[in-house]
Amino acid sequence: MIVIHSISINFLGLEKFQLLCVSFFMRSTKKFTTNYAIRLLTWVLFGMFTNLFRIKKNLPSEVKKLKPPYLVLGNHVGFWDPFIIGHFLPYFTHFISSDATFRNPIIRFFLTRLGTIPIKKNTRDIKAVKDIITVIRQGENVGIFPEALRTWSGSSFKIDASIVKLIKFLNVPVVVPVLKGMNLFNPRWSTKLRYTKVEVDYKLVITSESLKNLSDNEIYTELTNALFHDEVAYQQKRMNIIYSSYKAEHIGYALYVCPNCKAIDCFRAVGNDFTCDCCQYDIHINKFGFFERKSSGNLFFDNIRDWYYWEEKWLINYVNAKYESKSTTVIFEDKNSKFYHSNSIGNMDFIDNVNLKLFIDKIEIEFHSKKEIRVLNFKDLQTINPQINERLEVYYEKEAYRFVGQKNGVSGLKWEVAVNALWKKTGQDHKLSVYIEQGN
Repeated sequence: MIVIHSISINFLGLEKFQLLCVSFFMRSTKKFTTNYAIRLLTWVLFGMFTNLFRIKKNLPSEVKKLKPPYLVLGNHVGFWDPFIIGHFLPYFTHFISSDATFRNPIIRFFLTRLGTIPIKKNTRDIKAVKDIITVIRQGENVGIFPEALRTWSGSSFKIDASIVKLIKFLNVPVVVPVLKGMNLFNPRWSTKLRYTKVEVDYKLVITSESLKNLSDNEIYTELTNALFHDEVAYQQKRMNIIYSSYKAEHIGYALYVCPNCKAIDCFRAVGNDFTCDCCQYDIHINKFGFFERKSSGNLFFDNIRDWYYWEEKWLINYVNAKYESKSTTVIFEDKNSKFYHSNSIGNMDFIDNVNLKLFIDKIEIEFHSKKEIRVLNFKDLQTINPQINERLEVYYEKEAYRFVGQKNGVSGLKWEVAVNALWKKTGQDHKLSVYIEQGN
């Protein structure tokens, strides 16, 4: 019942024939096992966790009585989602997780013993498909977050339509848990929990019988409607108090463009306040999680959702304008970042402090300890996205790199958004993140 971070499910874009081939050639695959002592420990710990934070469940009888195997497809908000979702279900669930999560040896120890299924992001990972089929065949549940990553603002992202192929191939029921209040309790960009009301609504969305009569579009629509949640709209109705003295901590991971002066990565956050150091535009986050001005002046956005979608559109249009004008200048850079490279056993070795620079046709890695510049071109760049603690993970020519900002709050998200815009401009649509819109 565990996963640490979101995954991309583009690998599920396999055709039915390919899925059948995978299924046929894996008949001798050994059982996907778990360690019962670790499972028991996790169950006890999260019984205490959910009681301590008074997390409530709404588990209807049709879900309680449902026998495995079935798919669990939930919305993805924060670090604790799979633990909470899995804890309340009557049967054990194997979640899938990005292989980047397994690079930490301590986390890897628990993940492997809890039967977590690793997957390579943004690739057609045949082994992950085999593992999913193995778990279902042995009569156990599989959990996937079909939005492909944790939300930044509390609003549901578009789900990858390829999940429908997997549902139809496995031919098992689908249970959808929706976490509400979780983005106030455990936002992606914060390292601390906040005490507030959280509930999990479970729903049996698709049964084996109904699956036979539903088209692909109907399945996709059912899932989209069942998974959708807007935390801002939810909180505007509920107005649950958030008990925290650090509601702005590291918010720069999610909000990286100042709406007043358009500076990138210029925010400084302290406690419940954050300020743009470039123009002194200041914000206080109130006890309900909404934004107010600390000083007098215009308030551009009173919530993270509207700010987030505005900055994404702004940055994409900004990068597009740079590309169309054939600019040769740096679009933005992260100075003095820590640069790591994956070794032969998958762990990350520190290489050097670097300046990471984005241009319209490349990324430059400028080393500090030696006069060297390494160039990453966009054709051979496979993936770029923020991962655990918002460190930037990069796959380039089958090599794994990691960049960690000089200080907490340096956004890795801006890199993913900007590079997606450049991939779009150069016709590399197959690399695009599903959740990122492409501006106007």
